[in-house]
Amino acid sequence: GMTDEETAKYWHSQNAKIVVIKHGKEGSTAYTNDGESYNIKPFPVKLLKSFGGGDGYASAFLYGFFEGYEIIDALEFGSASAAMLVASHACSQDMPSVEAVKDFIKKEKEEYGEMIARV
Repeated sequence: GMTDEETAKYWHSQNAKIVVIKHGKEGSTAYTNDGESYNIKPFPVKLLKSFGGGDGYASAFLYGFFEGYEIIDALEFGSASAAMLVASHACSQDMPSVEAVKDFIKKEKEEYGEMIARV
């Protein structure tokens, strides 16, 4: 298999501008086609189910990105949405609202400190 960096380079060669690679409890990284990378640690939650998190992550990341968030903030937004979904019995029809995700991030940062770490 390829490393994350090799995977990102491949997709960049296919004209992708941003490649996001998720590793669950290990966090996620965005690679941009200008050579930058951004890493975020996951929010510490109790896993109640293992499905729905990827959809929640992708939709929230894209929401943040298209709203003009910096890439690192869009990663954080996606990670928070995923954490909320896997820590509940909710399904995709119960995706958290934008305000709920923002409140979750604020609460988690107050309890655990800053979650993002640039690579």
